[in-house]
Amino acid sequence: MRTTLRSTVVKTEFPAEIMAKLDQGSYFVLDRFKDKQKLYCLAREVILDGIEKIAGTECRRLVERDGLCNMHHYFPVDQLADLDLFVKGNSCIKEVILQLSFNIGRDDLRIPGQFFLEENPFAFKISYPHRIAMQSRVTNAEYHQKYSKLRKKIALQEKRKLELRQKSEDWRDSNRNNLLNTLKNFKQITAEKFFELIKLGSNQTLQTYQGFDRIANQPYAAKVHQPHIDSWYGAPLGGISLWWAIEGATEDNGVVLYPDFFGKAIDFENLAASSSYLPFGITLTKPCKIQVKNGHVLLFKYDMLHSSHLNISDFTRVAIVAQIYTQCKFNPDSIHERGTGFHSSEDIASGNWDHLVQISMRDNFGVLYEGRQKPHVEKRISVRINVELVNGIPICLCDSTTLSLGDKMLVRLQNKSIIVIRTIEGLRAIDAICPHMGINLIDGFHDQQNIYCPGHAVAYGLTDGSSKCDFLKLQVYRADDREGKIFLQKL
Repeated sequence: MRTTLRSTVVKTEFPAEIMAKLDQGSYFVLDRFKDKQKLYCLAREVILDGIEKIAGTECRRLVERDGLCNMHHYFPVDQLADLDLFVKGNSCIKEVILQLSFNIGRDDLRIPGQFFLEENPFAFKISYPHRIAMQSRVTNAEYHQKYSKLRKKIALQEKRKLELRQKSEDWRDSNRNNLLNTLKNFKQITAEKFFELIKLGSNQTLQTYQGFDRIANQPYAAKVHQPHIDSWYGAPLGGISLWWAIEGATEDNGVVLYPDFFGKAIDFENLAASSSYLPFGITLTKPCKIQVKNGHVLLFKYDMLHSSHLNISDFTRVAIVAQIYTQCKFNPDSIHERGTGFHSSEDIASGNWDHLVQISMRDNFGVLYEGRQKPHVEKRISVRINVELVNGIPICLCDSTTLSLGDKMLVRLQNKSIIVIRTIEGLRAIDAICPHMGINLIDGFHDQQNIYCPGHAVAYGLTDGSSKCDFLKLQVYRADDREGKIFLQKL
């Protein structure tokens, strides 16, 4: 089994070493695992079936010919939400992901003892190039309404399946009292969850997550996640993400990791109501961008800070994300409860894919990162000047000694926010607001050449404000030292 540790390729046959290094904030890419080709082909076939059902046989033929990474040339962007729902509602793909996760947990990681897989075991991640995704008219709010209906449908199907299985078991039970007790217990277990999902599907008020209103009216096809850790949203502590690259995953459209933040204490409880991601005011370290080849699986502890990279590539990126839980302890600061059951590895190993372990979050709180330390805080320099920046008129900002080599300063003017950075080659000044979602770049990592958006890792050049995406560009300004002062001027 070949793995990738951070950015270094190593070979190892010691799963215990991999588990230990995952616990230390490393990541790995699996290029071989049991039934890889079989499971990969099954997953790809489900996606192609969805394309054919939604857009016809000719569209499927063209996508098969040119690859899923080029499907944005043929499959309408407004129907991506329907494809997402088709895949999520497919029973075959659910079985594929459960088998994939079980195989990797048992055979590749050789997790000691029992581990768990979620009843709804995966997220389908399909991302068109951003310039195309932004053309979609289907909003996040419209997608979530449809998704609520799908969850209701799945709940009905699961209820019917459980009832049929229960009847079959009951007829074999010769003790009528045991039969009645079993039925009573069964109804008690399933009714709460079932009616909770029914209520969710029929509720006129859309039930989503904190900060959803910020993106509700944006195109679903352009949805990306800012830096977060999964236990903030109800996932058990210490779980492992399996980011399965189906096709088209590059450094410019995939997952972004922040290994240097692993184990650090982030004050998630103090998040502003408008966000459910990393709070403003925490300066990120350099984003780790990973290219994952088709069919390979990226492994990392999902309590490592991570995000989506805005798709500034020319490819459609298709990935499926599953999770392995080595324990069922939960973050007491979590925004919400998953409200689902778990498959036990012991049940799956014995061939029982139907039994679900019900675990209460409220009765099983744990601790996120024992003895955790606050993340390093970059020196934060900020000045506010109550003037407008106009062409040709320099503005004195502060003493030159305020900004040391490598420091950056947020300058707030009446009509602009600008970041000034002192590099080896001199002062650089650039717009402070990323044009993608209006995120302030002062929280982003910078070096001598670039500043990285703390939201979705797009790198902007300090000399010209350009990025790899031709419609994401920042304005640059002139900044220089004169007589012991820093002056700023619009070019």
